[in-house]
Amino acid sequence: MKAASSDVDVEVPSCPGWNLARLVEHVGGVWGWAADIVRSGEQAEFHQAPEGLGAGDLIEWASGQRRNALDALAVADPDSNCWTFGLPRSRLFWFRRQALEAAVHAWDAHSSLAVPEPIEPQLASDGIDEFLSVMLPRLVKRRPGDWTGQSLHLSRTDGTGHWNVRLGPGPEISTDHEEARSDSDVTLEAPASTLYLWCLNRAKSDELDVSGDNSVAQRWAAEVAF
Repeated sequence: MKAASSDVDVEVPSCPGWNLARLVEHVGGVWGWAADIVRSGEQAEFHQAPEGLGAGDLIEWASGQRRNALDALAVADPDSNCWTFGLPRSRLFWFRRQALEAAVHAWDAHSSLAVPEPIEPQLASDGIDEFLSVMLPRLVKRRPGDWTGQSLHLSRTDGTGHWNVRLGPGPEISTDHEEARSDSDVTLEAPASTLYLWCLNRAKSDELDVSGDNSVAQRWAAEVAF
């Protein structure tokens, strides 16, 4: 919210077509939506910002939604059953999801105003895990058959972290956390924050050390929209 308070009309390069006002509307809506789910344990309607809010009122609305989410999570039992769109099927899913949602969109906001700070390494590493296990399968299933077994190895350079990904054939993907595999089509090495942002199409391949078939990495950037 602090970053957005300077000028909500500034464009957000990492979210094409959005300005900071639209970003604030989105994160506020997500916070309110997640709070309702955590409290009820059931799927809920997305929260929309009231129409016609000025910049100050929009930020105040989103800040209230943030407090709503924090209050809901503060009293939630992480292990209790809850609706989610991934695993685990418990409120623990939302603790992780909201931490990553806030971190990535804070990065987006700061990137529109200045050079953003990297996402905290362990949080970014967890974000890679979540993206590969929860988000990527949903994206690939939208266009089954597009990927026919292409493989990527992601290697974190600022700590322990290896991810092997095979896309397809069909709508499925497979991942594992073994050491680098010699049969991967392409290997990408970078700090955890850069790898996570690359997964989300917020970092360019030239910000990573790439070896192998770079066309697979380029195709990821073109087709794995997030």
